Amino acid sequence: MNILFERIKLLLSGDGRSAIVGRNVMASFLIKGVSIIVSFFLVPITIGYINSELYGVWLTVSSVMMWIHFLDIGFSQGLKNKLTEALAQEDYEKGRQLVTTTYVMLVVIFIPVCFILELLVPHINWVHLLNVNESYSKDVINVMHVVIGVVCLQMIINIIVSVIAAFQKVALSNSFGVIGNILSLIIIIVLRETCPPSLLALAITLTVMPTLVTLIASVVLFKGKFNMVAPRLGCFNKNCINELFSLGYKFFIINIQVLVLYWSTNILISHVSSPEEVTRYNLAYQLLSVAMMAYNIITAPLWPAYTDAFARGDYVWMKKMRSKMQKILFLSVLGCFMLVVLSPLIYKIWIGNKVSIPLEMTLLVGFYVSAYCWMTLNGTFIVGMGKIKIETIIVIIGMILHIPASLFFGKYIGAYGVVVSLFVINLFYAIVMNFQVDMLLNKTAQGIWNK
Repeated sequence: MNILFERIKLLLSGDGRSAIVGRNVMASFLIKGVSIIVSFFLVPITIGYINSELYGVWLTVSSVMMWIHFLDIGFSQGLKNKLTEALAQEDYEKGRQLVTTTYVMLVVIFIPVCFILELLVPHINWVHLLNVNESYSKDVINVMHVVIGVVCLQMIINIIVSVIAAFQKVALSNSFGVIGNILSLIIIIVLRETCPPSLLALAITLTVMPTLVTLIASVVLFKGKFNMVAPRLGCFNKNCINELFSLGYKFFIINIQVLVLYWSTNILISHVSSPEEVTRYNLAYQLLSVAMMAYNIITAPLWPAYTDAFARGDYVWMKKMRSKMQKILFLSVLGCFMLVVLSPLIYKIWIGNKVSIPLEMTLLVGFYVSAYCWMTLNGTFIVGMGKIKIETIIVIIGMILHIPASLFFGKYIGAYGVVVSLFVINLFYAIVMNFQVDMLLNKTAQGIWNK
């Protein structure tokens, strides 16, 4: 045991790339551990504040939030790679120009977007689109007004998350959501005891708190730790737009695919089945996403680390890290299916008799989560190197197929059909990306496989 502790201490000590990743992973596990505990309390308390149907309506409405997230045309993710490269070269002036230019571009994009969408909200038939009860029509419109305003603000201030990642301090940004959720939990407990159920009050609580935390963190960090790249109006550089966009537009396509595949899931399930099925799917997903979350905690710090290693030509480190990640993937998949087996007991303890979740739903989500983790193993490596041409192509294929496949399977097996489509498409991604990573590491990738 002492030998194990000594090896962990050695791994986490020093300033090397592996030590930085290790410290981020350990800190992220602690932060996510708190996040899981808060989320597990938040779900039953929220359902207790409103009800299962209204909670399903909120989950469906909140999915629309993610549509707006991808209108930055990949600028934030392009910033993560380009800023990491600038920091590797200790070019802080270039870093400041990249950060400033990204802020300016997102302000130019999202202020008009917010204005236009707010005008459109009352003219959209949300009841038909989201398949919710007519009695919720006014509530949904009011909630959409709030959601659009808050998310557009989030898109601008969330640039700090990319900056933090470029400095390889991913664990720091993970804490923002946890603090926001803790504040939301406290407010919902107060609302449950003092106010009647309100979809609008719930929406304000769950969206404003995380945004406020990120805004405060941005001001503090740019005045302190990240001052050397803090945005300055005079540092806007139009040449950086092309540099960010050359990589960013590919991330934009990938992000649109994320929207179609993952964040349209609640809407598709609600459409082919009902809001109650949205609640069942999300509860199964929240349980099994513990395994996904654990794997993502480890892979998240690797994106900027791979970018740094590629910029320095350190293929030996990348090969060793990938080998370790394959072993961790096996453990994550094993953990996922242990949760499937134990799910009836966990649901009983967690949510009692409030919602009934079929084992079939949990098992299908387990297959989907496992395929997603395998895809993430290879996808993190690919985006870190910026070799995303093939990924851009295959996600377009997945994006085109997912909605028709979900609607087709949904005719016969309802909500399960949407999850089946998610599993098959993620498995396809994982296989193709695995092939590309093998070639990249062996320096045999040619043509579009190396772009």
